[in-house]
Amino acid sequence: MNRQERTDVELVQAVLAGELEQFAELVERYEKLVFSFLLTRLNDLQEVEDIVQETFVKAFRHLASFDCERRFAAWLLTIARNLLIDSRRKAGRSIASTNLVNEVMLTDSAREAASQPSEVVVRRERFRSIVAMIQELPEELRTPFLLRVINELPYQEIAEVLDVPLQTVKNRIFKAREILREKRESL
Repeated sequence: MNRQERTDVELVQAVLAGELEQFAELVERYEKLVFSFLLTRLNDLQEVEDIVQETFVKAFRHLASFDCERRFAAWLLTIARNLLIDSRRKAGRSIASTNLVNEVMLTDSAREAASQPSEVVVRRERFRSIVAMIQELPEELRTPFLLRVINELPYQEIAEVLDVPLQTVKNRIFKAREILREKRESL
């Protein structure tokens, strides 16, 4: 079986058996997920990158404690969330939403170069209004919504990451969608 076909559990077991280089595959698979999860909560790109790195270091150190019945992504995002909370607590700051998401997500120069200038303007304005509506959502609704819509995580995994009941996650995502639908219709 080649490295790309291995499941997360198989990769974890390989790392624990001494194939330390296999951890790089787990990093490749989940670095973007952890990055985007943190990006919606922090204003400082350097701090996001630092916590992403710290997340993987901590995951590596505590890999033996990983419960193979859980999904690796959920376990990893739980570590990231806890590191974020610790970081904010040490700094004496609360977790803030950010306009950094706008900066990162609005940059798509390759597609824009091939488009008409008027199309680019319309697309950017539409996207900015959608991002603004999402950022106006309360944090308790915005986080599960983004994990589901942007990161495409299953509801159960979101529940594990946020440490809330599954039904709470479903209700929050439903409510976020309802609020966004109402805002779009009122435009």
